Amino acid sequence: MKQFFKYFLASGLAYLVFGLILFFLVIGISSTLFPGPDPITVKNNSVLHLKFDTPISETSYFELEPASFKAVNVLGLNDVVRSIDYAREDDKIKGIYLEPSFMSIGLGALEEIHDALERFKESGKFIVAYSEAYSQAGYYLTSVADEIYVYPKGALQWSGLSSEKMFFKQMLDKLGVEMQIIRGSNNKFKSVVEPFFLEKMSDANREQTEKYLYSFWNHWVTEISEARGISEEELNSLADNMTISSPTQAVDNKLATAVKYQDEVEDLLREKLNLEKKRKVETVDLINYVEYAKNKLVVKNSGVKNIAIVYANGEIASGKGTAEIIGSETTVAHLRKARNNDSIKAVVLRVNSPGGSALASDVIWREIELIKKSGKKVVVSMGDLAASGGYYISCNADRIFAQENTITGSIGVFGVVPNAQEFLNDKIGLTFDRAKTNEHADIMSFTKPLSEEEYAVIQKEVDRIYDDFITRVAEGRQMTKSKVDSIGQGRVWSGKDALAINLVDEIGGIEEAVAYAAELANISEPRVMDIPKKKKDAAEEILKALAQENDENEQVVMSQPGSFSNEIIGQLRKISSLNIQGQDRIQARLPYLITIK
Repeated sequence: MKQFFKYFLASGLAYLVFGLILFFLVIGISSTLFPGPDPITVKNNSVLHLKFDTPISETSYFELEPASFKAVNVLGLNDVVRSIDYAREDDKIKGIYLEPSFMSIGLGALEEIHDALERFKESGKFIVAYSEAYSQAGYYLTSVADEIYVYPKGALQWSGLSSEKMFFKQMLDKLGVEMQIIRGSNNKFKSVVEPFFLEKMSDANREQTEKYLYSFWNHWVTEISEARGISEEELNSLADNMTISSPTQAVDNKLATAVKYQDEVEDLLREKLNLEKKRKVETVDLINYVEYAKNKLVVKNSGVKNIAIVYANGEIASGKGTAEIIGSETTVAHLRKARNNDSIKAVVLRVNSPGGSALASDVIWREIELIKKSGKKVVVSMGDLAASGGYYISCNADRIFAQENTITGSIGVFGVVPNAQEFLNDKIGLTFDRAKTNEHADIMSFTKPLSEEEYAVIQKEVDRIYDDFITRVAEGRQMTKSKVDSIGQGRVWSGKDALAINLVDEIGGIEEAVAYAAELANISEPRVMDIPKKKKDAAEEILKALAQENDENEQVVMSQPGSFSNEIIGQLRKISSLNIQGQDRIQARLPYLITIK
């Protein structure tokens, strides 16, 4: 038997080493034989075609989906907005053809792109929108267009916003699993844990949910009212009465310009471009134009950089981070890079986070404090979310910008200790026994319930961390702790409402945040450095090629946002991401998953 394991391990190691060598050899050969695609060119008299049919994150990256082994091109919001802004000045681009389909995008990002389209429109160039079916988010984005067309047999949704929560208590009871919840003593709004012990929304949760939903909806209605020349009262009446049930009704009520087939819209584009009937409309898609604009902006932004934009995107955890996880170690290294760079005079921290580890949040907070002590200014730009731990790392900035539809606040703390004793013992027949040196050495075991004394100890720790949280906010926002507590307790606020209670300073996107940072630091010509800076390598080029091949040769069927399977998977992912062990066991996290349709 020893000989078997000896040869098994030896051969397994050999295969592993051989596989790694082969992988890097393929990468090397590929980078030599396939040096990458030719530079993107844009022809004169072109139209920028925006579909937003790929995922949008804070920064661009390629990833390989483990399940399907497909390369996915994730566009960065920063690249999207910069590209639209560059198109405004690009003589080759005459207008935008906006065709929203499936949109994987958050509320803050939606607002940033909406604002960029408004700036584009101010240049005098045209924006034409068309879709077979407009979601409400898609319609809000396209409401800025000069002309909005709908497929004759298509749809335009206009019914208002809703938020539906999923509760697991009955399922957990049937399984024999008890989720032992420890919230801040007065954190009644910290509702991320409610699905574990309630069967419906608490009064506090319903209150805060309705508050931010009305804030979001009223903002959309105001913007659409101004863009389309329809009164706010009429827009709400159309939603209340479910009037818009067909494309013709959308046209009759001025939400759309006309019903048209896609070929008719293309004819209209030819007219705008002064092309003959059969002449091809030269279009450039967003992914290609992002690459084109990047190359042009490198030249435009040349010179010594004086403002650093540090991206903090995703859930907050201790250790290393990724493009979708704010690791405290990685984020501190990025902030420290900006602090130690003498040419950098101000830092814009772009926060898009529902929160996470309270400990990791404080580690990041400390590095921001060190940047300020070094004499450099720090401005925060909030994205879709800057809630709970996301607000923790933001509160110490010299200035905080948020969009009206940003989710922020959620100043609160919780811990969860699962007790699966009944499930393990009675349902599947597993029993456990233990030996220990001290009475509470097994305090975090999931195979037994907490004692009253252990529960009290954890409650005390949660309350201490909550007190630290409101202290940090009080110092950063120049408020009293009692005032912070009155608007805290885990309560979520929209960016608009957060402005009214001094949790943020101004409504605006990252462009406004950079401009303000330049003003604070007396910078006349801001030159921006992105941290982390995206680096191209051979592996990325291979992934890019795979992504393009997937797009060209395969029709990918995707579940629509809000589908039952997506709702279940999304909720379960959020639950599984709750790190309830080790140093991150106490969480400062947004109470729920928020989606738009």
